[in-house]
Amino acid sequence: MVTIDTGTEQQLARVTREIADALGPRLVSVVLYGSAAGDDWVPGRSDLNVAVVVERVTLDVLEALAPVVARGRRYGLALPLILDRDWLAKARDAFPMELDDLQRCHRLLAGADLFRDLALDRTALRRACEHEARGTLLRLRARFLDCAAEPAALDGVMTGSLKSVLILLRHLLRLRGDTVTHGYADVLAAGETVLGPLPTMRRLLAHRTGLAPVPLRELPGVFGAYLAEAERLIAAIDGLDA
Repeated sequence: MVTIDTGTEQQLARVTREIADALGPRLVSVVLYGSAAGDDWVPGRSDLNVAVVVERVTLDVLEALAPVVARGRRYGLALPLILDRDWLAKARDAFPMELDDLQRCHRLLAGADLFRDLALDRTALRRACEHEARGTLLRLRARFLDCAAEPAALDGVMTGSLKSVLILLRHLLRLRGDTVTHGYADVLAAGETVLGPLPTMRRLLAHRTGLAPVPLRELPGVFGAYLAEAERLIAAIDGLDA
């Protein structure tokens, strides 16, 4: 379990104050989400992800936030989600995975918590999971063709996609009704009780966090095993009832 350090907390508090000052009464909510709000923070790699909710997103709102975001980008702030109440009301069937993750793992920084009680559509969530899983597999195959002559590039492809694959695994477990925490290691352990051993994903997670680097010469073989495990995940999602 790795959580954000004191310095990062101070930066987060600063950017929250600056957002509140820039928007004034137009601000409804600021929340932290993603790895910084959970147990998967990787120092030097993870971004600070925030969602900012206002009553209505206008050009004035964006112009007010632009200098705050520009300053924040220098110390790890990702481009924030800028939402309004209407978007939240109408996008739950279009972005069910993203909103489900945000609802389940976020920390309120300012204003009202609009994400706590979001009602999401299970059918839309299952459809989005399959769409994203199949798309991820297609992208991995294409990236192998692009990077096969450069094993070091395969490292970035696998570590860059692992987070998305584990998020899909987390949604599979939730759609099954299984109880699982948000952290990637816990999700992987729970996923193995459903899919069987996932040694390559486990190895890549340790590699991503710097605990057990994978030698360069082994990366092509690891990539093949990773694809096979991703295919097993897709099969399990495909087998879910709508």
